[in-house]
Formats: sequence, structure tokens, C-alpha cells
Amino acid sequence: MPSVKLHVGICGGGMGGLAAAIAIARAGARVTLLEAARELGEIGAGIQVFPNVSRLLIRWGVDELIGDNLIVVDEANTWAADGSLLARFDPKQGAKQSGFPHWLLVRRDHLHAGLTESARRHGVNLVVGSRVNKLEHNKEGVKATTTQGVDHEFDLLIGSDGIKSFVRQQLFPNVVPKAASTVAAFRGILSYEEVFAKVPDARQFLRNTMDGLIGPNGYILLYPLSAGTELNVVTLFQMDRVVTTPEDVDINEFRDLYKDWNPTARKILELVNYTQKWPLLVLPPMKTWSNEHKNVVLLGDAAHAMQNHMAQGAATAMEDGAFLGTVIGDVVRGNINLTEAIGLYEKQRIPRVWVKQQASFVSGTINMATGEDAARRNRASAPEVKAWSRNVVHPSQELPPTYKSWQMYCTPASVPGILYYDAEGDADNAVCEYLQQKTAVDEVTLVSRGLWDKWWGVIDDNGVPCT
Repeated sequence: MPSVKLHVGICGGGMGGLAAAIAIARAGARVTLLEAARELGEIGAGIQVFPNVSRLLIRWGVDELIGDNLIVVDEANTWAADGSLLARFDPKQGAKQSGFPHWLLVRRDHLHAGLTESARRHGVNLVVGSRVNKLEHNKEGVKATTTQGVDHEFDLLIGSDGIKSFVRQQLFPNVVPKAASTVAAFRGILSYEEVFAKVPDARQFLRNTMDGLIGPNGYILLYPLSAGTELNVVTLFQMDRVVTTPEDVDINEFRDLYKDWNPTARKILELVNYTQKWPLLVLPPMKTWSNEHKNVVLLGDAAHAMQNHMAQGAATAMEDGAFLGTVIGDVVRGNINLTEAIGLYEKQRIPRVWVKQQASFVSGTINMATGEDAARRNRASAPEVKAWSRNVVHPSQELPPTYKSWQMYCTPASVPGILYYDAEGDADNAVCEYLQQKTAVDEVTLVSRGLWDKWWGVIDDNGVPCT
């Protein structure tokens, strides 16, 4: 059975676009990635990687490319604003449960560089300085034109061009991102050398650990980057109004938000000279991510931007890419056509992404709870902390079974469907289910008619794959 020749274009070279490029190239399609910037790169600070993505990095060899800059922490701790321990998770236990590293921490630019190199090694044609400003599509194919007037023709174009997506604007001009809450984010990176020199008591938090301090209306995340030499600092707070665009902020105004928090945390924040507050924009749910011909489709923030309280924005985009790679592999092998592949992608991914968006809202609400809501939250995890404290003194005692912690973004037992998800496995299962549903079953052998012949045609009489 001859393979189907496909040329797939990807508009946008962020995390999701590169993941899609790698996955689709591995599936046997020709891939061209068009990036508007003159150099492939990534802005921002740190990123958290859970098993739903660490499995992809390992399968694709990206973990080896990043090397020591991909950090595994020893503990994940949640502290109250006053510095008392509220919840704790052991990443080693998470890795044992999922089979993949549970908590990897990495700078965004290091992860992006690893994905870029992996894409090159998989044969992806990476074309920089190519901003798409014109899009034409019909049932025969897609033509993308850049600002330089260069035309690129594809069988399928994937719009992975971010929250301000040009491709989405062409397909769905009325779908625009919005600020769904008053929460704003502040980000920065410090060196551990400076932190320990100026804030010696910070060592109570910073021990190759992931630490979150949560308090009324906000929280702080602290974790290592760059082989343990840098400290990533992310803070979020409920502002008095909705923030819709990045805004300059007075440094004293920022620090005043956390004036009643733990003194050590405040000292760390004193070292970060924030200059901007960042809005947390989301996209409303969409019924479709593709055009009528199913040969232009959206991915990542272009389709489903979400708040960051579950640390799943980039992860979800990479899942999209891995899923697309798997179903497109079945197009290449002739099991399904392109329209069917995109249909399966939308059927599986749209509701899953909506669940993630909702989990993110809930996670943020719990972390920033106030009053009696915060007190109830803290009481819920008190037995876990007490048992852990006893175990430190008497290591031979076993801890009680893990419960569904309110700290959803880091405790896999609370949301295993998110943190243990396998995008490639889900895609393969979706194709199998689809083929079974559309194929009659032989009443005697109980084998779906035609599927055996389809498989048999892949191998010739000498056991050599057909081309």
C-alpha cells in the first residue's frame, strides 16, 4: 500500500509549533515551519514540565539536548503566607506513579532550543523571517504568503502563531482573547548566589525544591533554573481591576501587595525589580478549530489560551502537536484521510482543553482563597503535613495514602487525567476506535472486515514494508 505524500506547513515556531513539527516529521510527512522572527527563540522565564510533556521530551530526545539545564527537584512544598507548611508532594512518587519524570524545571529558552534542534534533526525545514500576511485555502490545498511576497503551498497548514494568531483571525475574526479575571502576573529571575548572600534565611525555602507561598488574593512561586544557578520568581495577585495589556508598575506598588507576607519571601521579592504586570488572557470555548475544508487548523494559544494556575499552557500546545503527529501518521499510512484526522483531533482535544481551562480557574481560586475558604483549605491538608512531619523524625513510619489534594497543579492523584495524559496514545486509540466504528465486524471471526487486508498490504511476501 503506497504511503500518502503530505506537505504540512506550520505557522509559528513556539513550543506547540515545534512539537507539532517534530511529531509530524516523525510520522513521515514533509514539514515546513514558518516563523515571523528572524531567529527562533523564546521569551519569558521558567516553565514547569509534568509527565504529560516529559514523556514527549524523552521520546523525542529533547531531554538529552537540554542536559543539566533540565532540573529535577527533590520536593514540592506549599507554604502559607506566614511561612507555615500547608502541603507537600514528593516528585519521585509522582514519577513512580506515571512512569515519567514528574517535575522538570527549565528556562523557556533552553526548552525552546532543545525542541528547535530536535526539529532540525528530524528533517523539519525551519524558515525564519517569514511572517505570513495572506492566507488562501480551498479543498485542493492551502497557500500562505509572507510579507516578502513568498508563496508556500501545503496540503495542511497548522496555525500555531500564539494568542494574537493571524491564522485564527482569518478563520474566526470574531474570536478574540479576553481577561477573564483581575489576576495579573509578575515575573523575574535571580541568581542563587545573590539571594543567599542578601537573604541568608531563604535557605529554608530554597533546597532544590519547588516552593509556592499562597496567601489572600495572590501567590508566589520559587524554583531553580539553569542547572540550579538561577531562581525563577513568579508572583500573581488579584488586582483592583481587570488588566488587559502589559502595564508598567511602580516597584513600591508591587512590593506593597505582599507587605503582610512572610518576611523571607518579602526579602526575596525586594531583589526583583519588576517593571510590568502581565494580564492572564484566555480564549472562549470554540466549536471548531479548523476551516470548512479541514486543511487549516489551530493549535496551542491560537486555539485555547488559558490562565497559568495549572502550569499547562505550553504543555497543552505540545500535546496538540503530539496528537496531530499521530493522526497524521495514519493519513500517511493510508488508514484515514486528512479530513478524518482533523475531525478526530477536534473531537478529542476541544473538550479536553476546556477541562484544563476550568481546572486552571479552580486551582487559582483555591490558591488565592481568603477568610473561611482559606481556613477550610488549610484544614483539609493538615493531616498530610502532620504525618509527613512525623515521618521526618521516624522515617520507618509509612505515610498515609495520597488523597485528592486541593493543590491540583502539582499533585497528580488529584487530576491524573491531566498530568498523566499521553497525547500520542490518546490519538492512536481515537484512530482505532474510529476505524472500528466505520467498519463492519465479521459475525464468525469477530474481526473488523477489511482491517486485516489493510494491514497485510503493508508487508510484501518477503516481509519487506511496501512503499
